[in-house]
Amino acid sequence: MDSYFTLQSNIEVSGEFVDRKSRFIAQLVHIESEDEANAFIETVRKRHYDARHNVPAWILVDGRERQSDDGEPSRTSGMPTLEVLRGAGLKNVCCVVTRYFGGTLLGPGGLVRAYTAASGGGRGSGGRADRRDDERRAC
Repeated sequence: MDSYFTLQSNIEVSGEFVDRKSRFIAQLVHIESEDEANAFIETVRKRHYDARHNVPAWILVDGRERQSDDGEPSRTSGMPTLEVLRGAGLKNVCCVVTRYFGGTLLGPGGLVRAYTAASGGGRGSGGRADRRDDERRAC
Protein backbone atom coordinates (compact mmCIF):
# COMPACT_ATOMS: atom_id res chain seq x y z
CA MET A 1 0.00 0.00 0.00
CA ASP A 2 1.16 3.50 -0.87
CA SER A 3 0.74 6.44 1.47
CA TYR A 4 -0.07 10.01 0.62
CA PHE A 5 -0.93 13.32 2.23
CA THR A 6 -4.31 15.00 2.02
CA LEU A 7 -6.24 17.71 3.79
CA GLN A 8 -8.57 17.00 6.65
CA SER A 9 -12.15 16.45 5.48
CA ASN A 10 -14.86 19.06 6.08
CA ILE A 11 -12.58 22.07 6.34
CA GLU A 12 -11.48 24.68 3.84
CA VAL A 13 -7.97 26.04 4.05
CA SER A 14 -7.13 29.43 2.56
CA GLY A 15 -4.20 31.75 2.17
CA GLU A 16 -3.62 35.09 0.49
CA PHE A 17 -0.77 36.70 -1.43
CA VAL A 18 -0.65 40.29 -2.73
CA ASP A 19 1.60 41.51 -5.54
CA ARG A 20 1.32 45.05 -6.94
CA LYS A 21 -2.26 45.41 -5.67
CA SER A 22 -3.42 42.12 -7.24
CA ARG A 23 -4.88 39.77 -4.59
CA PHE A 24 -4.41 36.03 -4.98
CA ILE A 25 -6.58 33.95 -2.64
CA ALA A 26 -5.92 30.20 -2.48
CA GLN A 27 -8.75 27.95 -1.26
CA LEU A 28 -8.11 24.23 -0.74
CA VAL A 29 -10.37 21.34 0.23
CA HIS A 30 -10.26 17.57 0.48
CA ILE A 31 -12.08 15.82 -2.39
CA GLU A 32 -12.86 12.20 -3.23
CA SER A 33 -13.93 12.56 -6.88
CA GLU A 34 -13.86 14.72 -9.99
CA ASP A 35 -17.50 15.66 -9.31
CA GLU A 36 -16.57 16.96 -5.84
CA ALA A 37 -13.74 18.99 -7.39
CA ASN A 38 -16.07 20.50 -9.99
CA ALA A 39 -18.65 21.32 -7.31
CA PHE A 40 -16.02 23.10 -5.19
CA ILE A 41 -14.73 25.03 -8.24
CA GLU A 42 -18.29 26.19 -8.98
CA THR A 43 -18.78 27.19 -5.32
CA VAL A 44 -15.63 29.34 -5.41
CA ARG A 45 -16.68 30.93 -8.72
CA LYS A 46 -20.04 31.89 -7.20
CA ARG A 47 -18.38 33.19 -4.02
CA HIS A 48 -15.89 35.31 -6.00
CA TYR A 49 -18.15 36.16 -8.96
CA ASP A 50 -16.50 39.57 -9.34
CA ALA A 51 -12.91 38.26 -9.50
CA ARG A 52 -10.95 38.42 -12.73
CA HIS A 53 -9.80 34.76 -12.57
CA ASN A 54 -10.57 31.60 -10.56
CA VAL A 55 -7.79 29.15 -11.38
CA PRO A 56 -8.46 25.51 -10.39
CA ALA A 57 -6.09 22.57 -9.96
CA TRP A 58 -6.81 19.17 -8.41
CA ILE A 59 -5.22 15.76 -7.91
CA LEU A 60 -6.91 12.46 -7.08
CA VAL A 61 -5.22 9.43 -5.53
CA ASP A 62 -5.97 7.37 -8.67
CA GLY A 63 -3.61 9.62 -10.66
CA ARG A 64 -6.17 11.86 -12.36
CA GLU A 65 -5.36 15.55 -12.23
CA ARG A 66 -6.59 18.69 -13.92
CA GLN A 67 -5.72 22.35 -14.06
CA SER A 68 -6.93 25.41 -15.93
CA ASP A 69 -5.47 28.86 -16.51
CA ASP A 70 -9.00 30.39 -16.60
CA GLY A 71 -8.04 33.13 -19.04
CA GLU A 72 -4.53 33.85 -17.75
CA PRO A 73 -1.69 33.37 -20.26
CA SER A 74 -0.99 29.71 -20.99
CA ARG A 75 0.85 27.76 -18.26
CA THR A 76 1.23 30.79 -15.94
CA SER A 77 -1.38 29.93 -13.31
CA GLY A 78 -2.98 26.48 -13.40
CA MET A 79 0.25 24.55 -13.92
CA PRO A 80 2.16 26.36 -11.13
CA THR A 81 -0.76 25.68 -8.77
CA LEU A 82 -0.79 22.00 -9.74
CA GLU A 83 2.99 21.81 -9.28
CA VAL A 84 2.66 23.09 -5.70
CA LEU A 85 0.15 20.31 -4.94
CA ARG A 86 2.44 17.71 -6.57
CA GLY A 87 5.50 19.02 -4.75
CA ALA A 88 3.72 18.74 -1.41
CA GLY A 89 2.78 15.13 -2.17
CA LEU A 90 -0.92 15.92 -1.78
CA LYS A 91 -3.68 13.70 -3.22
CA ASN A 92 -7.46 14.05 -3.17
CA VAL A 93 -7.09 17.83 -2.96
CA CYS A 94 -8.62 20.68 -4.97
CA CYS A 95 -7.14 24.18 -4.95
CA VAL A 96 -8.73 27.24 -6.54
CA VAL A 97 -6.71 30.46 -6.62
CA THR A 98 -8.85 33.55 -7.08
CA ARG A 99 -7.24 36.66 -8.55
CA TYR A 100 -8.54 40.16 -8.10
CA PHE A 101 -6.66 42.30 -10.64
CA GLY A 102 -4.86 45.25 -9.11
CA GLY A 103 -4.32 47.32 -12.25
CA THR A 104 -0.73 46.32 -13.02
CA LEU A 105 0.22 43.57 -15.46
CA LEU A 106 2.59 41.15 -13.73
CA GLY A 107 4.01 39.43 -16.83
CA PRO A 108 4.38 35.66 -17.20
CA GLY A 109 7.15 35.31 -14.60
CA GLY A 110 5.28 37.46 -12.10
CA LEU A 111 2.10 35.41 -12.57
CA VAL A 112 3.95 32.13 -12.04
CA ARG A 113 5.54 33.48 -8.84
CA ALA A 114 2.25 34.89 -7.55
CA TYR A 115 0.17 31.75 -8.18
CA THR A 116 2.93 29.57 -6.71
CA ALA A 117 3.17 31.76 -3.61
CA ALA A 118 -0.61 31.88 -3.12
CA SER A 119 -1.16 28.13 -3.47
CA GLY A 120 1.86 27.37 -1.30
CA GLY A 121 0.64 29.81 1.33
CA GLY A 122 -2.82 28.30 1.35
CA ARG A 123 -1.39 24.82 1.71
CA GLY A 124 0.67 25.88 4.69
CA SER A 125 -1.89 28.01 6.49
CA GLY A 126 -3.19 25.56 9.04
CA GLY A 127 -4.93 22.81 7.09
CA ARG A 128 -3.59 19.79 8.84
CA ALA A 129 -2.43 17.16 6.36
CA ASP A 130 -3.22 13.58 7.23
CA ARG A 131 -1.21 10.61 6.02
CA ARG A 132 -3.49 7.95 4.56
CA ASP A 133 -3.06 4.52 3.07
CA ASP A 134 -3.97 4.13 -0.58
CA GLU A 135 -7.05 1.94 -0.71
CA ARG A 136 -7.11 1.07 -4.43
CA ARG A 137 -8.43 -2.41 -5.04
CA ALA A 138 -8.18 -4.62 -8.11
CA CYS A 139 -11.57 -5.51 -9.55
